[in-house]
Amino acid sequence: MDRTYAYVDESGNSDLDTSKTGSSGFFVVCSVLVAEKDLKIAYQRAEELRQKHFQTGEIKSSKLRPKDTNRRARILKDLAELPIKLYFVVVDKERIYKDGGLQFKTSFVKHINGILYSRLFRNCRDLQMTVDEHGGIDFQESLKAYAQDRYVDDLFGDEHAFQTKSSKEDVLIQVADFFAGSVAQIYENKVAEDVSEVYKSILSEQTLGLLEWPPKFKLLIPPPMDEPNYADYQVHQEALRQADRFIDQVGQHPDEDEWLQISILDYLRFQSEFVTKDYIPTGDILTHLGNRGFGDLSEQRVRSSGIAKLRDADVIITSTSKGYKIPHTRADINDFLEMASGVIVPLLERVKKAREVYRLSSRGEYDIIKTARLTDLEKLLKSLEAFRSE
Repeated sequence: MDRTYAYVDESGNSDLDTSKTGSSGFFVVCSVLVAEKDLKIAYQRAEELRQKHFQTGEIKSSKLRPKDTNRRARILKDLAELPIKLYFVVVDKERIYKDGGLQFKTSFVKHINGILYSRLFRNCRDLQMTVDEHGGIDFQESLKAYAQDRYVDDLFGDEHAFQTKSSKEDVLIQVADFFAGSVAQIYENKVAEDVSEVYKSILSEQTLGLLEWPPKFKLLIPPPMDEPNYADYQVHQEALRQADRFIDQVGQHPDEDEWLQISILDYLRFQSEFVTKDYIPTGDILTHLGNRGFGDLSEQRVRSSGIAKLRDADVIITSTSKGYKIPHTRADINDFLEMASGVIVPLLERVKKAREVYRLSSRGEYDIIKTARLTDLEKLLKSLEAFRSE
């Protein structure tokens, strides 16, 4: 597997008092991910775009005002054509406990960036990360030690796996800055809804995942108070909670199958929260996994080692012939139940018929279910018979 290079920058500040003038409501961390084979052309094209849009200056989101929507959209579209992928962490500072340790800038920066670092180092087996510089030399060294101790795999022991660098010296860090600032404008509601949708559409093609912290389950949008919309809202929120519980339970050292499951879940969760309510075709999931470095996977592997194992772990994923998704509504749940019923009930009927054939032909001496000691299946058949007799 080729080495992956990650370039990280942020938008927003660490002040938890969001009522202060100049204090951001959100803190956004963006990582630009580049495969080793694409690194040279990514730098070359990014530099061309810097000269095209910013002449002699840096690519910097703060150089554009919120009302410069057309210009920002043009730049986003050009940057999205680079051979890169994106991963975001978006922090709602309003929901962070104000008197805890995160009120201090050093702790805040390390903890929030650590959320991103853990995801990337966990899912990219050969990763080199370059982060925009923070503060003075002492802080940069402490941040490097923090990342190396917690997130860099000791088996490889690559001292260059994590480094800090000035954005002035690296155009791909500048690209991360622009994407982070653009996502921040969406969350800060600094642009109209139609503009926000344009930005999201451009971002969606290149974005591998977007992690909201603390998990907010759409608290930015008040829950609907009318039925059945509130019931649908609850369906979506519980599905998101189950997804986050699974990710927390896996922890920082997943095995090979868990890596696959987390990558699938990250993608479905991102699509559900940020892109679409539609079902995601299996082909799109395979393309995403290929971008995450999983190589040549079969649909069967995705179903058996990915989706099935996630469902076994109480993650709620609905499916139809159109694909998979995190359910948004009760109708999504009904779609899944109808599909399951269409598979399970006919299969039980076929087993029931086969059982009858052999019991009759053996004059009751050969019961395929009892011989195989499949007591759970026998109970299901009895339930089916009871249902048919009603």
